[in-house]
Amino acid sequence: MSLCDRIYGRNGDQFSIRSTKGEMPLGTIMELPNGNEYVWCKNGAVELAAGRLVQEAVVTTGHTKDLVVAVAAAVGATKISVTNATTAITANMYADGTLFVNDADGEGYEYTIKSHPAEATGSATCVFTLYEQDPIQVALTTSSEVGLRKSKFQDVVVAPTTFTGVIVGATVRVVTASYYFWAMTKGTKSMLTNGTVIVGKAFTRSGTTPGAIDVYPLNSSDNDGQQPMLGTIRSVAGTTEYSLCYLNIQ
Repeated sequence: MSLCDRIYGRNGDQFSIRSTKGEMPLGTIMELPNGNEYVWCKNGAVELAAGRLVQEAVVTTGHTKDLVVAVAAAVGATKISVTNATTAITANMYADGTLFVNDADGEGYEYTIKSHPAEATGSATCVFTLYEQDPIQVALTTSSEVGLRKSKFQDVVVAPTTFTGVIVGATVRVVTASYYFWAMTKGTKSMLTNGTVIVGKAFTRSGTTPGAIDVYPLNSSDNDGQQPMLGTIRSVAGTTEYSLCYLNIQ
């Protein structure tokens, strides 16, 4: 395996887990000879069971938006000083995540975070370093307000029954807490099932069982497309059992 955005693995590589990230950046895609695809993720603080949908970490309280830029930053700069709100920032918790300008000067732009130190007080200034290839495009002023979001592949959690983040993939094995693993995004997978799914029809996340799949849409009022369509059923199993699906998670 080489360091790149997409690698080509062998059958069985999808079951690999490790306690350290290694050379592969989070979000690396692995394709197997049968066309199945997986993405390199880091699990959160809770062990994951097999055949479960996983989503990105829930947004951190106080970091959603409206964090004030403490020092003006010119076009081409790679450092952004931000006054924290309430929740402490641990070192590199947002590495490879996103800093986006939600209001005022520079609004509508987002940048990939390379690194940052810890800011433990929850009310001081934290300096975020951007990648050299991804510098500031529109100058920021002390009127600019920003939000922070972890990489969607870092500290993933079993998909809850309410919408708190983007679905990332599905577990192909039991995953130890805080370990790195391959989450499946495309291909044939057996999944924990809730309710009555229908062969050949679409499925979504369950509204009652965390990590499970259910028929799409869940009810007639959801025909407006607010639920994510995550794939198609290939072989039906009963509720609390595992149906065979074709995943197609973007």
